[in-house]
Amino acid sequence: MLDELLYSAFYMWQLKPIKAPERSYLCHLTLQGIGSASVESLTSHIARLAQSHNVFPGTLMERELAPIVNKAHGGANLHKIYDHTATLNGTGVMAFNLVQALQGLTLHTNIHCLTMIPWADVLPTRGLLRSVRAWCPVCYEEWHSNNKVLYEPLIWTINEVKVCYFHQRSLITHCPYCQCTNRPLAWKSRPGHCSRCQKWLGSSPSQEPSDISKTELDWFLWVSKAVGDLLAVTPHLNSPPNKQRVAQVLKFYVDCVTQGNVAKLARQLQVPKNTFWLWYNGSNLPTLESLIRICYCLNTSPLNFLTGELQTLNQEQLSLLRSSGCKPRTAARAFDRAYLQHLQQKLQGFLASDKIPPLSMREVAKYLGHDRRTIYRHFAELCHEISIKYDDYQNARYLAAIEQACKEVHRVVLELHAESIYPSEARVSERMNKAGYLRYKKVRAALREAKVAVKS
Repeated sequence: MLDELLYSAFYMWQLKPIKAPERSYLCHLTLQGIGSASVESLTSHIARLAQSHNVFPGTLMERELAPIVNKAHGGANLHKIYDHTATLNGTGVMAFNLVQALQGLTLHTNIHCLTMIPWADVLPTRGLLRSVRAWCPVCYEEWHSNNKVLYEPLIWTINEVKVCYFHQRSLITHCPYCQCTNRPLAWKSRPGHCSRCQKWLGSSPSQEPSDISKTELDWFLWVSKAVGDLLAVTPHLNSPPNKQRVAQVLKFYVDCVTQGNVAKLARQLQVPKNTFWLWYNGSNLPTLESLIRICYCLNTSPLNFLTGELQTLNQEQLSLLRSSGCKPRTAARAFDRAYLQHLQQKLQGFLASDKIPPLSMREVAKYLGHDRRTIYRHFAELCHEISIKYDDYQNARYLAAIEQACKEVHRVVLELHAESIYPSEARVSERMNKAGYLRYKKVRAALREAKVAVKS
């Protein structure tokens, strides 16, 4: 009886095949900050993706992404694109190819929002992205303390963004431990850590004194807010703005502000007339830096300039345009005793550092945020010692390279002689790792000596 009931119940079941969701080849990590000014960058997502698979980003790029991208410019092979990894967050073909590859491997459909690709038609690549990694140490510290995901926002990669909007402090570009800069994506990149020495980059607000004047800070915050608005609206764009939008808006403002006088508006915006004319005709596009300055003068935002409705300026806005200038003039930094002591300690630290290669005085000045002449005026002796240290290193490096090239020449000549091949300069250069060193007198002399030696 029980068997009959079970048998009838079995045939009453309406079995249907289960539709399992499609599986991604790589981890389907949540894209951080999508739809906000703090959206993460593509290079950051790659670093997090590698960390989730317990491999280095270089390994992930080389083994999984490079075979898919496989382009002449090096594809996703970090060994070939080390100096160009900033462009992976940009608007060009390298970013596009990598986005396409990651979409297939992670099944994310909006991974392009981690780059500037949606703005490719209105923002030129020139000057758009900084070539080195930048970060806010206070952001890192807060995320770590609150057990939040560590990542690097796309806004940190934008060249015109100099401060963290939330903490109102300068973005850092040099590791405080090894004093090195980091590439946007390196073989061992890890969010929150230096890709060279692997030290933690976070710090509390008290450890990061602000060295920005009030006028500078107001300008930098305005720029950060303007760029952040562009990034936040990216996923919600029905259609990205096209190249003609810029020319259309400029023509509108020429008619509105100067009654059709192109040269007059160019003067008011402090832009060369010929440059402005090319923008006005749609032949060229203003860089992000120029676009930001124009929008500041016109009392609008880049987002409204590129995507919003055009509105006639009232008399108050017109008077503001004529008197504002394109950028607030920054006040000179007051070099009081405490700040001079701070700079002196920094310079002494650079001088005592064992970092290889040592920084040049130009790099030191850039790191400190001052003109070299200003620093020399206050610390001539320290600056001179830093320059001597850098020159000594470069000279030693040059001599070592020449010596190595001489040894290589001798080795290649012996190899050719053993193969019964005449060691001409062309044949020797073909087998050298760095044939360009043959232009040096000492290396050429070594070649002549090696030829004489094999003859005798």
